[in-house]
Amino acid sequence: MSFWCKRENAQSRTQSRTQSRTQSQTQSKTQSKTQSNVLAAETILPKIAVFEVTYRCPHRCAFCYCPWENAQDWPKDELSTEEVFSALEMLRRCGVRQVTFSGGEPTQRPDLRELLLHARSLGLHVGLISNGRVLDAEWLDFLRPLHVQLSLSVPGIETFEQTTGVSGVGHVLQLFSMAKERGIKTCANVTVSRTNLPELYENIAYPLIYGADYLLLNRFMPGGRGMQHTELLLNADELDLMLETAEKVLSRAGKKGHVGTELPYCVLRDPKKFRFLQISSRCSAARYFCALDPGGWLKPCNHSPVRVCRFDEIPDQIPAHPYWKRFLESDYLPEMCTDCRHLSLCRGGCREAAHVFGGSLNSPDPLLADISKTRT
Repeated sequence: MSFWCKRENAQSRTQSRTQSRTQSQTQSKTQSKTQSNVLAAETILPKIAVFEVTYRCPHRCAFCYCPWENAQDWPKDELSTEEVFSALEMLRRCGVRQVTFSGGEPTQRPDLRELLLHARSLGLHVGLISNGRVLDAEWLDFLRPLHVQLSLSVPGIETFEQTTGVSGVGHVLQLFSMAKERGIKTCANVTVSRTNLPELYENIAYPLIYGADYLLLNRFMPGGRGMQHTELLLNADELDLMLETAEKVLSRAGKKGHVGTELPYCVLRDPKKFRFLQISSRCSAARYFCALDPGGWLKPCNHSPVRVCRFDEIPDQIPAHPYWKRFLESDYLPEMCTDCRHLSLCRGGCREAAHVFGGSLNSPDPLLADISKTRT
């Protein structure tokens, strides 16, 4: 081999190594940028989302908070099956790991089973909030292998028909037993108003006796159809009764539960005494969970009247969107709360209930209208 051949081979090897290093560095930068973008996308949203997949519902609950029930101009556009698939994929891409299907009443969608299957295929944990009206043994057999967490609404026993406009509490209670036989975890979803407060002990006890594993307790919140029934709002004394009754039933049943909407810390007489009922005073909207409405619009929480952006705009709009940032930065405190000594524990109760009831995001929580019972 001649010198020139050796030199050309050496130059070739040098060029090859240089090109290899350059390509490697370029690929590394590209991969790093891609990983950075993926990481950014995966941290945009909280890990839990409530997907309100339909506006439709056969019940006419007086306490219904769904914002479209009190807004004539709210668009009634529902996503198609394929669009819901795309929305689920976007939620997964942006950091969501658990999706709970609700509505309206989610079983009003003929394609609900397809939606549940697709969510599970994405590796998402799946929950279902239902009034139970159309659920039966065959439905439960479908849900069991998907490991769906089933939450059934029980807004009364004797007062069930008065509250919902339909009969059928016996069927809902039987569903708890049928689910337990199949190993399906269930939650009793009890919304408390002045209508069912007198029978709250029984209202909580019956689902637990029939097999419910857990209690989700919600105070009546103004919003949606509930804005036409503000007389159902609990005052501070009635709230005390609600909490103490729930704690008593849960302790006797050996079960756990939690209050689903934040309570202003100042209205709690003795928050540390609750061992079976978990209570929070810090707004979790946009931080720990979010919601998607039937039209595919993102909201900070399911009580929110504000549609922030469409699901396909999430990577571009969130979290820089000014309304979304107010939740991330706790920029919503009522003036009456700014100097409170409990500020490290509380953010003024439910912010979107305050928004709906008081007209602005930093309005006082509806409970604070009865400030005579608050602690100083």
